[in-house]
Amino acid sequence: MKLTKRSFWLSGIAALTTLACGVSGNATAQDTYPIRPITLVVPFPAGGVTDVVARELAQRLGSALGQPVVVDNRAGAGGNIGTQVVARAAPDGYTLGVLTVSALSIGPHLSRKLPFDPSRDFTPITNLVNTPGAVIAGPATPFNTFSEFVKYAKANPGKVTYASVGPGSIPHLTAEILAKAVKVDMVHVPYKGAAPAMQDLIASHVDLSFETSLATTMTYHANKRIKVLAITGPSRVSVLPDVPTVAESGYPAFGVQGWFGLLGPRGLPPAIVEKLNKAAVQAFADPALRNRMEQLGMQPDTGSPQQFRQFLAQQDKAWAESVKGLSITLD
Repeated sequence: MKLTKRSFWLSGIAALTTLACGVSGNATAQDTYPIRPITLVVPFPAGGVTDVVARELAQRLGSALGQPVVVDNRAGAGGNIGTQVVARAAPDGYTLGVLTVSALSIGPHLSRKLPFDPSRDFTPITNLVNTPGAVIAGPATPFNTFSEFVKYAKANPGKVTYASVGPGSIPHLTAEILAKAVKVDMVHVPYKGAAPAMQDLIASHVDLSFETSLATTMTYHANKRIKVLAITGPSRVSVLPDVPTVAESGYPAFGVQGWFGLLGPRGLPPAIVEKLNKAAVQAFADPALRNRMEQLGMQPDTGSPQQFRQFLAQQDKAWAESVKGLSITLD
């Protein structure tokens, strides 16, 4: 078919119109976001601290964005199932996740078979909270301070036992990193959950536990059923102001804590990221929410997407270095 100048010109106009409509439609979708409910995936069961943070965030995001934000608990495989759901979601802002250090910062250094790539498959929006842990001891242990524990453990190598919620968990890694830092030898006793581990600690079947949920720790500490020897994070926590950190106790380089952050799948449009970041940061600026998080032993720590991206890179490097030489793998 012979293409005249007029038909060529008309074809060009049609193509440009189609392109403009596509760009305009995409821009409009981002400008009007959200127009339907948002799913907020939590990779752990309902009732845990991650779930508590997510539900507080969901309520406030919903109010700020004008659409319901529905929490979807997708537990299993140490958080990997729910994390994978977010990684495979469409990058339209309607599936987000409150994801954690376990899957994104620790997992890649313990397993070569993750169903997602933490550095490639997600869009960082903001960190939400940091979760410092604690070294806690049973009531019958012959030590009452962190320094006394170290002295006892060095004098009795291989005698001190500690509970964790399983191999490769943050409590397990924290204990092994600590043992390496203070040069003591302890025996790992893995459990299938935090509740049975705590009950055996209280019953003096094990000597120590390395808790990541200070809410549970505070309850039993107030009832004098456990001893809190030290905080594992880099600073003291407001709800246990008299408990020193491991760093303060003579090991200044030590600092281990978790975090929960808000992320979407890879390719989330910048305009949507900005809108979500603004809403989340404003939510955690609320004094009532900050106080609730602090009362649960968590420290609000929001920022820009770029700051969160840098934080994730730092966490990846720090955990890679921490687990090196521990001979712990999940494959």
